Amino acid sequence: MKTSPRICNRKKRFATRAAAEEVAARADVTLRAYKCELCHQYHLTSRTKGMKTPSYERGEL
Repeated sequence: MKTSPRICNRKKRFATRAAAEEVAARADVTLRAYKCELCHQYHLTSRTKGMKTPSYERGEL
């Protein structure tokens, strides 16, 4: 997923995918973690098309 610098600067950053997915699992909406090509950290997105299903949605957490 490509993120623009403006969007990257506004989004919360997570050091690991696990940390991002932990927050996503507690959210009221479906969120997915992805690694940002700009900051090399993880962000959350509500877009799901073509993205890997996280472990908490597969019942592995």
